[in-house]
Amino acid sequence: MRLDLVEKRAYKLLEELKINQLPIPVEKIAKKLGIEIHEEEFENELSGVLYRDQNQVVIGVNKLHHEKRKRFTIAHEIGHFILHKGNPIHIDKEFFVNFRDATSSQATNIEEIEANTFAAALLMPKELVKKELANIAVDGIDPFQEETEIISELSRKFRVSHQSLCIRLGKLGLL
Repeated sequence: MRLDLVEKRAYKLLEELKINQLPIPVEKIAKKLGIEIHEEEFENELSGVLYRDQNQVVIGVNKLHHEKRKRFTIAHEIGHFILHKGNPIHIDKEFFVNFRDATSSQATNIEEIEANTFAAALLMPKELVKKELANIAVDGIDPFQEETEIISELSRKFRVSHQSLCIRLGKLGLL
C-alpha cells in the first residue's frame, strides 16, 4: 500500500473517533477498536505483539519500556490490526500475530514500514504538528530557541520520543 494511503487511513480513524486533541489517546483508540492491551515483560528488544483470533484481539506491550515507546508500540500494532492480516502461527489453533522488535524500526519489511508510518501519523497527525509548531511563538516560546528545546516541547505535547518526532518532522518536510 502506498504510504500516503497509510497516513490517510490513520487520519480517517482519528476522524471517525472524533479525536483531534493532544496527546492522542492511543489506549482509548485500541479500546474503541475492541483491542485489549496487556503489559508484559518481554525478553530482548521485543516491544510488542499483536495477537488476534476469532474471539479476541490483544496487543502485548513490553512493560519494561518507556511510556513514550509503549505509546508508539500500541499505535504500531493498531496499524498492523487495521492494515495487515498478520502471520499465521499454528499452536493448538490458528491465530494471527505480528511482532514489533528492534528490527522493526529499521524498516526493512514493507508491513513494518506501513505500521511505523501509520503509528507516526496516528500519534503525530500532520495538521496537529503544524498547529503546534505555529503555536510555539504564540505561547511565548522563542521561535529562535535551540532546535532541541523545540523538539523537547513538541515531544512532551505529543508524548512521543525525540527520535520518532524528528523522523516525523523530517518526513513532513518541517525539519
